[in-house]
Amino acid sequence: MKKFFSYAVLAAAVLASPTAAFAGDNVADRTAAIRLCRAEVVAQTGAETGQVRLDQVNVRARLVRVDFDYWRNGDLQNIRCEVTRGEPLAIASITPTLQTAAVAQ
Repeated sequence: MKKFFSYAVLAAAVLASPTAAFAGDNVADRTAAIRLCRAEVVAQTGAETGQVRLDQVNVRARLVRVDFDYWRNGDLQNIRCEVTRGEPLAIASITPTLQTAAVAQ
């Protein structure tokens, strides 16, 4: 019974570990995705860099999700930018559309 439990714990640990293909690129991809998304949000809204603040980042196997808080005239707009991982990183979507975010404020 002890052997079975030991093997079960070992198997769970192996299955729960991230895949080797993406394990080393998480930090670089996260940093690049933040820069890419922030630059796109600033360019499309005409905001200053200080108005677009990082809220959180989630790194997944094939996607980096970056959430920003966009402050304009004291109002807050949450913006989510999803970037596909690979060479090169590319913006998959920005929600809400930035024209709507700019008009809403």
